[in-house]
Amino acid sequence: MSLSVPYLEFSSVSGLRDLYLTEELCDTTVVTESRRFLCHRVVLASVSPYFRAMFSSSMREAERGEVVLPDIPPSIMQTVLNFIYTGEATINMDTVQELFTVSSRLQISPLQHLCSSYLNKELNNDSCFWIYRLAHIHNCRSLLEAAIQYISCHFISLTKEQDFLQLDLEELSPILSSDKLMVSSELDVYHLALRWWQFNCCSYTSIPEKLTKTIRFHLMSPQELEEVEEEFHKELCSSQHQFSLQLRQGMFEDRIICMDVMDREDNLPKEDYLLESYDPVSEVWGKLPFPKYLTDSRFLAEGRYLYISGGRNEDETLTDTLYVFDSVMNEWSQLPSMSIPRVNHGFVAYAQRLYALGGWDGREIIDSAEYYSVPEKCWKGLSNLPLRIQNFGCAQLKGKLYLLGGTTVTSKSTLNHLGFLMYDIASETWSHFPLKMQLSSAGAVTLGDKLLVIGGYVSSYWDYYEPFEPRATDQHCEHKYYVPHISAQFYNYSDPCAKPGFSPTICFCLDSEGRFCGCPVPPLPENLESPGVVRWKDRIYVLGGHCMRGYSYKFIFYWAPGRSTWSQCDTEFPILFDDSFGCATLQVPLERFHSLIPGRKVTKIPPKRQSFDDETDWWHLQPLT
Repeated sequence: MSLSVPYLEFSSVSGLRDLYLTEELCDTTVVTESRRFLCHRVVLASVSPYFRAMFSSSMREAERGEVVLPDIPPSIMQTVLNFIYTGEATINMDTVQELFTVSSRLQISPLQHLCSSYLNKELNNDSCFWIYRLAHIHNCRSLLEAAIQYISCHFISLTKEQDFLQLDLEELSPILSSDKLMVSSELDVYHLALRWWQFNCCSYTSIPEKLTKTIRFHLMSPQELEEVEEEFHKELCSSQHQFSLQLRQGMFEDRIICMDVMDREDNLPKEDYLLESYDPVSEVWGKLPFPKYLTDSRFLAEGRYLYISGGRNEDETLTDTLYVFDSVMNEWSQLPSMSIPRVNHGFVAYAQRLYALGGWDGREIIDSAEYYSVPEKCWKGLSNLPLRIQNFGCAQLKGKLYLLGGTTVTSKSTLNHLGFLMYDIASETWSHFPLKMQLSSAGAVTLGDKLLVIGGYVSSYWDYYEPFEPRATDQHCEHKYYVPHISAQFYNYSDPCAKPGFSPTICFCLDSEGRFCGCPVPPLPENLESPGVVRWKDRIYVLGGHCMRGYSYKFIFYWAPGRSTWSQCDTEFPILFDDSFGCATLQVPLERFHSLIPGRKVTKIPPKRQSFDDETDWWHLQPLT
């Protein structure tokens, strides 16, 4: 039998700290320029590979019992030793750089990680370059990536600073090579590289090859290449380097992709099932190609890739397929299929995994779950949901998956789910949060550290609530019961609509622990169910939906943090919609780069005349004659 003693770890740490403070049983001394610290070899060696190697070898320090470190200030050494014995350290901007350097030298990884996390939070225009240099010198990958990310996002403004010119070539190259640079033209990178070389040309007889390799000349237009040829040296233009065709981050724009996933009875032409692409800047609609006729699918976007899973074929059979659209190449590919067909399921992404949750398999509502590993290109099983459920809102927040509302089934009947489920990816456990309200047809989206639930409706009849009973087969499911009292401070709502038996549309927020918190979102201008809810940059967009007065809604609204009301866009919704509608934000290349991408497919879509029939509440799209 294995037994553990509570608080033993705490007692051990407390005891070591007392021995250090009282200088008892010490067997070595750390010597700095003006102070000596009595310590314990076993403690230092257990935390630092540097000290372990020193004490376990025939080095002088092992024999004499002293470690001489004259170049480390006493105050810094005291902080380091205090951290070793207690796990605590006081860090500020005056000491963090030296603490980071010393912890790297002494190989005290936990302290270096603590300093790295602190510096990560302190990244700004004044500090980013010296933090980047520090991370580069000590090869701290996490801090290096964070610094490059910050510099890339503020690239144009930061390169006006003198600190940029004072970077050496080894420090500059990773920045100019980064895919994350927020530049809309490769000519900007060229001009900055040229400016840096002109400032540092006394150190080089010619333009360094390592510098020219950071410039992606294949992303320049013919006009831009002419400018390069005029201004740059001939050896650069005639060099035969293999330049990267990867677009920079600033060469993409975010588009809202919309998909009408409702199965219809009037057999519309297949071209009318193409995906719609909305540019919030110009408020112009466009179209994207679509792999095949599908309805009731679920889709999501990750960067430049759009994924569509499951759905219903034209012959009404269900599919288990997974497709991916690459916006750079403008083409679809089929990926490995799910283990079972699904419609009306949850589909959400986190950490290069695509989660397919619940839904309908053609026979019944299901509780199965699986995820697709993007790097491994295969599907893997997941513990079952606590209950069978479909048609729910779905979102991810800080490593937790939320399934809100939806339709479930009991031994007696099918009913609306009064609550939400939460899956903790790290612990692989499900939690169930019953609510004494019926949330239906709402959209869910994350903003910062909150999950916003927008649209849908809440039943005013609370008598339909049935307690959830976990099944004996759910061995890997941790069930938590949480029935909050939702007061008015937690949500905003519109005026009651004409639909009898239902209270108005609400907007409410959940924090990363699944708790209700203050909602900054104002009430929607209209009571809507099944709207498309999506985040675009720092805005939340609500597109279309079904008005609870009984007709489809053709308007688009957006809200930004700090605003007290929703704003209406001038452009109206151009596609058919009803009860199953989805949207996502996809990164697409700026149009000027389309012709520069080798092998990019061209989509030829006949122009359409668009009109909205107020009597039928449907859009009609016909080819122009």
